[in-house]
Amino acid sequence: MNGRILGWAFLGALCLAAAGCTLGTQTTPLTALEPALSPDGRRVVYESAVDQKLKLFVRDLDSGTTQRVTDGTSDDMSPSWSPDGTQIAFASNREKNNVDIYTLNVATREVRRVTTDAASDIYPAWSSDGRIYFTSDRSKAWEVYSILPDGSGLVSVTAGTTP
Repeated sequence: MNGRILGWAFLGALCLAAAGCTLGTQTTPLTALEPALSPDGRRVVYESAVDQKLKLFVRDLDSGTTQRVTDGTSDDMSPSWSPDGTQIAFASNREKNNVDIYTLNVATREVRRVTTDAASDIYPAWSSDGRIYFTSDRSKAWEVYSILPDGSGLVSVTAGTTP
């Protein structure tokens, strides 16, 4: 993991552990961050600050229409499309001082919690084989793990390895 990503992970975890941050500044508001292109290339999902909370939005690149796809009082961030384009994995502090991985069914807007560890689980990335890879500090160090979308099959990918 490069230093920039590790820095964002640390800053994000620190921000969320402190029960939130002021998002953006008066000169550089956070309007669209962490874009992820859908597998068919027709939509992009991204996070944007609404009332000082990060929410997810999907923009149809053909029509130019944008829909907000998450609501609530939590921060929803780091979206990643499923290989078939029907779901989005994302990180959220819906359990307040804990960041976990969730999935969103794009058609129904149903949100399901995937990870439930007390540690921070961030930066999900959906693989072509259907697993969700993410970064977590559950081993007291930032490591990569993978899990199935139903929350089963947790695998430590990098814990205990030396770069």
